[in-house]
Amino acid sequence: MQGLSRTPVLSLANNQIASLPGSLATMHNLTKLNLSYNHIVHIPTCVYSMKGLVFLHLACNRLETIADQIQDLVNLKILIVEGNSIHTLPKTLCSMNSLELLNVDFNELQNVPVEMYLLSRLGRLACHPLDKGLHIVHNPLLKPIQEVLQGGLSALYNYLKPT
Repeated sequence: MQGLSRTPVLSLANNQIASLPGSLATMHNLTKLNLSYNHIVHIPTCVYSMKGLVFLHLACNRLETIADQIQDLVNLKILIVEGNSIHTLPKTLCSMNSLELLNVDFNELQNVPVEMYLLSRLGRLACHPLDKGLHIVHNPLLKPIQEVLQGGLSALYNYLKPT
């Protein structure tokens, strides 16, 4: 495990994992973590200690929420949580001004936090999986959010911004 603590990339995708050992919190050099296609219900607590993460892939798990501690990942540029059952996004997510790609496609989102406009680095609504920006299609978004999205990310941000 000692050599593992210095590795910058860890992929545990497709392993039927439901949790992670707390000892992984010592992986301070980790920049990319792939936990996609597992059975994770909550983002493991040790992940929030991985302050160097720039890439976190949690697609196709069993997530229903994202904890407020997500804001602890101050260097995170890419967060992929598509294909889960997430109902709401925490307001703390909106303070993560390093985010360049946020993929929440195929979840159960009905609304987005009004502070979402603070995520200025997302830049645009994205369609292609490799595109930077906000991926938010295939969610049961309530009106008027769904119609507003047709105008793109700037239309969404203008709608959400306090006047």
